[in-house]
Amino acid sequence: MKVEPTVTVIIPTYNRSISLQRTLDALCAQTYPLQQVEIIVVTDGCTDGTAEMLCHYEAPFTLRVIEQLNQGPSVARNQGAAQARGRLLIFLDDDIESAPSLIEAHVRAHARQPDRVVIGYLPPVIQEPTDFFRTGLWVWLEAMFQPMRKPGHRYGYWNLLSGNFSLEAELFARVGGFDPALRCHEDYELGVRLIKAGASLTFAADALGYHHETSDLNRSLQRKYQEGRADVMIGRRYPELCPSMPLAHFWEPWSSLSRRLHFLAFAWPEGGDRLAASLRCTLDILEWMRLRSRWRRRLDELLDYWYWRGVAEELGTRRELASFLQYGLVRADESVHEIELDLREGLEAAERRLDKERPAGTRIRYGPWPVGRIPSQPGAERLRGAHLRPILATDLAWPLLRALALEGAAGKAIDADRLFAESSVQSSETVYANENT
Repeated sequence: MKVEPTVTVIIPTYNRSISLQRTLDALCAQTYPLQQVEIIVVTDGCTDGTAEMLCHYEAPFTLRVIEQLNQGPSVARNQGAAQARGRLLIFLDDDIESAPSLIEAHVRAHARQPDRVVIGYLPPVIQEPTDFFRTGLWVWLEAMFQPMRKPGHRYGYWNLLSGNFSLEAELFARVGGFDPALRCHEDYELGVRLIKAGASLTFAADALGYHHETSDLNRSLQRKYQEGRADVMIGRRYPELCPSMPLAHFWEPWSSLSRRLHFLAFAWPEGGDRLAASLRCTLDILEWMRLRSRWRRRLDELLDYWYWRGVAEELGTRRELASFLQYGLVRADESVHEIELDLREGLEAAERRLDKERPAGTRIRYGPWPVGRIPSQPGAERLRGAHLRPILATDLAWPLLRALALEGAAGKAIDADRLFAESSVQSSETVYANENT
């Protein structure tokens, strides 16, 4: 009797035959029943023998191959999703070596949780030798996951990473899949629509896949150029997101060289490119001299330049950028919905109100005494009750303590120890829940 798959793993690939085989080999060792899994590999115009490797690959799961002309990862993922038979879709990149628990962890995280998007953990594996660039890349890749480990993390579209995530096939179809016009930050743009649709993002540390990162410095600079272009394209569709993008910080160059590069990116890109090429050569010298801090500053200046070079390619002039940002700020202000919470009514009452009204931001007081504000974050999920106690126990701890002291001085009976204990316990429980979801 043929068993219909419950899970479909979709892997877009382009000229990475050896890496793809490692990805498939790791999927053969999953703890989840492989007879309930199908793997769809979408070859995106491969010319390196990937098709031949797949033709002879012997797998303990159903392996299906879709071939297409080179159209980018968004189209490839959409093609795979369109032909998937599983109710749950797991998207993996072709350089991910999954731990045996990956599929089972994704499935478990979705149990009895409709409209959930699960982001798996991708610890980087960096090729030797570990030079300045590769060391910095490892730190940067690891840092992407640290905020999601914190209790009460408020997810934003920037947390959706397409290398290892899952969602129900019905939800993916409902929001329209990946935007085929984007070849960079296509996962961010999908994250925008998922959050707008009310999906709940969560992090599953045990949905683990090792990311064999092969980027080099030149590819990273080119990637920054593409990110600049993509952010403008996304900002045109969702202008209210502009304050959450690097676009919003154009007028804050942090060095005199950055100011010159900013100017050249818009006014004389040919000259800027020549200067950037010269500065690129100095990185090798700085590394040879072991001047790590100066090397890091120079790299940041180059990454900054190529990002703005991509922005300039899309927008043209600094004046157009200013108009673009101004419109985005107006739209962001229009979308803000804040409420006021009085903690004197109790933490549970405040949490219930947040869950019911889902505001973009909130002002908090304890009786007449102000505690602080949880501001609106463009592109982030609206506030939930689970966000409140961790913030009170960390960012707003001192203002809350001051408000409690003032309330006590006014002769009101309060139990500050209980209030802080509840906040801290809830924070610990949230950490445990995130790591065992």
